Amino acid sequence: MSESILRVENFSVDYGVGDRAVRAVHDVTFSLGRSEVLGIAGESGSGKSTLVYGLTRLLRAPGVIRSGSASLTIGEEGQRREIDLLSADERELRALRWRHISVVLQSALSALNPVRRIGKEFDEVLRYHGQGTSRAERRARAEELLAMVGLKSDRLDRFPHELSGGQRQRVMIALALALSPDLVIMDEPTTALDVVTQREIIDELRELRERLGFAMIFITHDLSLLVELAEQIMVMYAGRVVERADSSDLYAIPRHPYTVGLMNSFPPLSGEIVPMSGIPGSPPSLASLPTGCAFHPRCPLASEECSLSSPPLVVEGSRSLACFHSSPSVRERLEIRS
Repeated sequence: MSESILRVENFSVDYGVGDRAVRAVHDVTFSLGRSEVLGIAGESGSGKSTLVYGLTRLLRAPGVIRSGSASLTIGEEGQRREIDLLSADERELRALRWRHISVVLQSALSALNPVRRIGKEFDEVLRYHGQGTSRAERRARAEELLAMVGLKSDRLDRFPHELSGGQRQRVMIALALALSPDLVIMDEPTTALDVVTQREIIDELRELRERLGFAMIFITHDLSLLVELAEQIMVMYAGRVVERADSSDLYAIPRHPYTVGLMNSFPPLSGEIVPMSGIPGSPPSLASLPTGCAFHPRCPLASEECSLSSPPLVVEGSRSLACFHSSPSVRERLEIRS
């Protein structure tokens, strides 16, 4: 693994305080290498977005960072310095955002100002961070950024509602790359788009990362997207990490029943036609989690042990697993039972 740009240890987030607090992210630990892509997968409510919004200090009340540490390493080689993201004040955070760490939000239509032309969004970001001394220079930079994501310069004179969903998402990606950040966080950027547009944006992201060298965290519920985009994949359920592995290893041999369920929820683009199985039931309420393993009420391999105690996250070589039944043959065992 390359030099780490982001280190997170025992990071936990609650919603609310006191006895009524709900643990939304529980003791998450990981590191992200410079220029590496980490994919975070899971159903809605698994804690994916809460995790990254907590790390970037964009978490809104009643969200509270309960414990843990998170540090971002910035600067050129030989002049690296480590920033404690959790103790940084508002002035330090404003200096970090966009210049060193940027976020592409899930809904571009909600993130863009509906009464402001696209060019104004770029001009404000570039002017605030001192990029371009004149409006003409900032306009030229905005046109360059749009060209990077395959959009014509005339889109700068449009309002968000005049663009398609895919074009708005490309605008958000271009804005995120405006100051050449070290880390870009993508919060389900392709969820509301058709599969053809998804494919185009994924291909563009891969090419941009190879060309610009930024690290990326890509959040999605679609594991099939991550397999070809990310080097590492982290699967979350009910606020916990249940499996983490190299993407190729996880795709070839998923070890957690929940990971297998996510993979079986999306049809393959080639090969034999097989029935879709998916995952029965719904994710639990974080306010009333089941005893033991949170996934056991939906797991076809659950045993009495699963209902009594929560499996710890165990490191096995390059893979981390939290399951009492995580043998390499989990997929075959599930297929036999179905």
